[in-house]
Amino acid sequence: MSVELKVPSMVCDGCVDTVTKAIKGIDSNAKVEVDLSTKTVKVDGNPSEDSIKEAISSVGHTVEG
Repeated sequence: MSVELKVPSMVCDGCVDTVTKAIKGIDSNAKVEVDLSTKTVKVDGNPSEDSIKEAISSVGHTVEG
């Protein structure tokens, strides 16, 4: 399953790392692509969109969409 989300609260490489680790925490095999310039996160893996949103929110980031 592929999910693309807008995460406007990401501002630096540290944010990218935090968001990536949060997603990997729910699916270690997920392919996570983060584009800091457009503030988008693309996830290819098994977790549902809701669980990905929850994981990102749990580390203090805002998810749109």
